[in-house]
Amino acid sequence: MPRSSEFAIAALLLAAPAVRGAPARPAVPAVARLGFVEHGVQLSSARGWYAAKEGTAMRLGERLRTGADALARLDLPWMTMTLGPASAVAFPDDYLLSAVLEQGRVQLHAEKREILKLVTGEAEVRGQGRVVVRREGGATLVTSLAGHFFVEGAGRIVALPAGTGTIVRQGKPPLSASTLPQPPEWLSPGSDPQYVALGETVSLNWEAKGSAHQVEVLPVGSDDVLIQHDVGAPPWRVAIPWRGAFRWRVATRDERGLEGQPSADGLICVDK
Repeated sequence: MPRSSEFAIAALLLAAPAVRGAPARPAVPAVARLGFVEHGVQLSSARGWYAAKEGTAMRLGERLRTGADALARLDLPWMTMTLGPASAVAFPDDYLLSAVLEQGRVQLHAEKREILKLVTGEAEVRGQGRVVVRREGGATLVTSLAGHFFVEGAGRIVALPAGTGTIVRQGKPPLSASTLPQPPEWLSPGSDPQYVALGETVSLNWEAKGSAHQVEVLPVGSDDVLIQHDVGAPPWRVAIPWRGAFRWRVATRDERGLEGQPSADGLICVDK
C-alpha cells in the first residue's frame, strides 16, 4: 500500500475529539493513540508539555516522553509501540511518516505489516514482527525478538532475523548480527502462581549470567506490557497495583548493553 494511503487510513482511524482539559491543538492528522499510560507521561503541544491521558490522540509534530517509573503504549492501526521509563519519541511533521526515538527504550510489535520506520540519531529500523530498540550513550541497540528486521546506518544495511541483535554507533555502520544473551532460567515465582494481596510486594528471582536485566509484567492472555524496568542482579521487588492474573518475564543484557530474548513466564495472582 502506498505510504500516502497508510497516512490517510491512520488519520481516519485515529481522529477523535480532544481530551477535556488538554491544550487546544492545530487540526493536524492523528497518527497514534495512547492506549495505556502509567505514572508520569507527558505529551507536547504548542504551549509546552502537559500530562498525557489514555485515549489521547498523538499528532504529527508532537513528542511523547515518560518519567523514570512510567510506561506508555501507543496504538497505531497496524502496530503497537511501548515506551519504557525515561524514554522520548517524536512524530516529525514530514511527508514520509516515521517515528524518532530520541532516548530510552521502545518495543515495536507489528505482525501483519511492517512497522512504521523508526529513526534514531545513529540508525533506521524497518521490518515486521517484534523488535526492541534502545538509544543510550550515543548508540542504538536493536534486538529482533520475532520476525525479520533491517537496520541501516552510515550507508550499510544489516539484516536481523529473530534471535539476533546489532549495535550502531554515531557515524559508523551497524555491527554484524550477533547472537543474543541466553534467557534467564529458574524463575520464582514460576509456573506455579504466587497469590498476593493488592499492593503487596512480590520478590522476583531468577538465575542468569550477567548483572544487568530488564523485567516486564503483563496480563495473562495479553501481550500488553504494564510494567517494565531495567534492573540489576536479582532479586527485584514489585507491587502490582491491579487485581487479576499476571505473568512476568526477564531478559539479560550483555556487557555491551544488548538485550536478549525474554525468559519463560512466571505467574502472579493479585486476588485480595
